Amino acid sequence: MKRATLMTGFMPLALCLGIAGMLQTTATATDTTPPTGTIVINNNRSVTNTPEVTLALTWSDGAGSGVSQMRFSNDGSTWSDWEEVQTPLPYTLPGGDGYKTVRVQFRDNANNRSLTHSDYIRLDTAAPSGSIVINGGALNAASLKVTLGLTWADGTGAGVSRMRFSDNGSTWTAWETPKVYRAYTLPAGAGYHTVRVQYLDGGGNYSPVYNDYIKYVPPTEETTVLPGNVPLVMVWVPTGSFTMGSPDSEVGRSEDEGPQHSVALGGFWMGKYEVTKRQWQAVMGTTPWSGQYGVSSDPDSPAVFLSWNDTQSFVTAANSYTGKSFHLPSEAQWEYACRAGISVPSTRFYWGDDPNYGAMASYAWFWGNCLVDQYAHVVGAKTPNSFGLYDMSGNAWEWVQDWYHNDYTGAPADGSAWDAPTNLGRVLRGGNWSYNGSDCRSASRYADTPTDLDFNIGFRIAR
Repeated sequence: MKRATLMTGFMPLALCLGIAGMLQTTATATDTTPPTGTIVINNNRSVTNTPEVTLALTWSDGAGSGVSQMRFSNDGSTWSDWEEVQTPLPYTLPGGDGYKTVRVQFRDNANNRSLTHSDYIRLDTAAPSGSIVINGGALNAASLKVTLGLTWADGTGAGVSRMRFSDNGSTWTAWETPKVYRAYTLPAGAGYHTVRVQYLDGGGNYSPVYNDYIKYVPPTEETTVLPGNVPLVMVWVPTGSFTMGSPDSEVGRSEDEGPQHSVALGGFWMGKYEVTKRQWQAVMGTTPWSGQYGVSSDPDSPAVFLSWNDTQSFVTAANSYTGKSFHLPSEAQWEYACRAGISVPSTRFYWGDDPNYGAMASYAWFWGNCLVDQYAHVVGAKTPNSFGLYDMSGNAWEWVQDWYHNDYTGAPADGSAWDAPTNLGRVLRGGNWSYNGSDCRSASRYADTPTDLDFNIGFRIAR
């Protein structure tokens, strides 16, 4: 019985040696390789206008124990506390404009530290500055097309990259590349115009709004060169309104001059003089007045013996040569230009009422001063009206665009030609050298068939 018990508690030597060997083979894995990583500031942009940036980070530890922490430095010597890895990560750059470098270092679970990885970005928080000068500092402009002189500076910043413009401070052009000189078109309308500019630098900083102003003074005259270097001078007639026609009380009045009515017109160009023989011949190459009675041989006297239809041929040829859009003035344009801003109903002429025609010889060629030289005289010899237009009264009758109507009932109020319904005659205005003073009144009207012509009929053009 005892032996049997001893046998039961006995362990073979080979089994004991095996267990001991198994215990001795237990060992811990070793990680001696440092991790790697990258850092990118603000998606790799080169400049920022705020110190609040975003860091994009990557890290890797290969087959190692894994990256667990990271820390940051602005100078490579002073570091933040270790923190858990994450991306993206908000970060505040140190104060003061200039280039900023951010460094990162990673640490794995075995306490291996990566190399220091870095990226840099330029901090630019200062707004750029600049200036604008219109037409070199001129006070007035005779054209809506001007030149802007521009300067800009960004100090030590990233540099100005864009500029934009505004006429009103709320509506702006698209951003464009800065230029020292820039062509610019002012908005329509006479008077003062302000042009504003704003600059944008590479950091996204906006400059203050800078401005300059200039007064647009429309030219009062414009010269077009016809074939043979012959000048055709036009005068600007400004926008306005007037009372068209004559009152019942006006001396010499005809029934077709009423009823008086208000007309509002936009600005337009009007011939400074009646079209001359020199100008007609330059454009048309003909001399319809040759050999006719009551005609001056001076090339700068009005072209006469011209029908309304003839004037349309001249307009077509002149437009084809010059590329402009000449036409006969409407009757309303003609009277407005003749009165030159004088719309007092009792005023018969653009120089005043002149009831006894005592002043008329200074302003017009009419029968009273053409008894000896019985023809239309050289244009521009008399005193012009306040718009600078010559011979609006007397010298030669002037065709206008309108069909003749017996009165102004239903006449256009916008200054346009009264082309409908058609009638037997076209309108003539201004009187002529062979008629008396009353026929040279601003409101006086006459009519003739479009094919008729005579020694006292000419025309003036508008645009």
